Amino acid sequence: MSFSGEFRSTLLAERAKNKCCRVAFVSGYLTGAGTVDDGAVRMNYTDPAAPVILSEYLPAFDRAATLSSEGCRRVKTLTVKSAVALSLLSEDEVALPPFHCNTCKQNYLSGLFSSCGRVSDPAREWRLEFSCGEHRPRLSSVFSRLGIATRASDRRDERLLYLRSSSEILDFFALMGESDFYFALMNGSIEREIRNSANRLANCEANNIAKAISASDEQVRAIRYLEKHRLMGGLEPALAACARLRLEHPDMTLSQLCAITVPPVSRAGLNHRLRRLCEIADAHRKKNRGQAGEGKETPT
Repeated sequence: MSFSGEFRSTLLAERAKNKCCRVAFVSGYLTGAGTVDDGAVRMNYTDPAAPVILSEYLPAFDRAATLSSEGCRRVKTLTVKSAVALSLLSEDEVALPPFHCNTCKQNYLSGLFSSCGRVSDPAREWRLEFSCGEHRPRLSSVFSRLGIATRASDRRDERLLYLRSSSEILDFFALMGESDFYFALMNGSIEREIRNSANRLANCEANNIAKAISASDEQVRAIRYLEKHRLMGGLEPALAACARLRLEHPDMTLSQLCAITVPPVSRAGLNHRLRRLCEIADAHRKKNRGQAGEGKETPT
């Protein structure tokens, strides 16, 4: 089961005790997924707990309401025959139910999310979205009146409202009163940030190692060139000692070479000497190429 599916199942397993909270949950569920069709309200659902909880809560919403379920294995349809439900969805702007206690709004949002909401695993990305279909203007108005700023987007044949920033998503679940899930989201976000930081550090270290190896190879080639052309004897003592040290320890970093240099030298000082050796070798190469060019006979 997906991260979102697990949370929805947990949400539907909870039970509201107060009648007003049950009315709020059903109102939210109907608002999120309900479509008026032939004198009834029909809703698609995938979680088997949905008809169970709605059958428990419907008497509080409308004593005369009836509920039936039908459909295929993956997606089934709930049909609610209720004058109150038809009245709720018949207006262009759906009325919010009265919130009589502190947890009514939480249950209303739980109903909305259970009917059409999805949330991504924060260990991968932050995204909370509602698959609205033709109900998007209705849901957008509801969220606006609840003080929740959503954005609209289309994905294939889906019409969505979504929240993307971590703070907005955390605020939404705080409004739902889902403190355990709130902290689960926080922990998932922290784990992702730790993993990303570790990856950035590993990449940085790998880049530094690659640069150090490349620099060492260049220095060794320069020193080998100076040896081949018998130029080592003409070097300053400090440069000659630096050259021998690099040849003896080609795999060492500058900091490691500094630690064994006698007399001690700073990292910047050692780097300057190695760079100077490369410059001397490069200058000699250019000089030899120039002399070779001058020695060629000019065609007549």
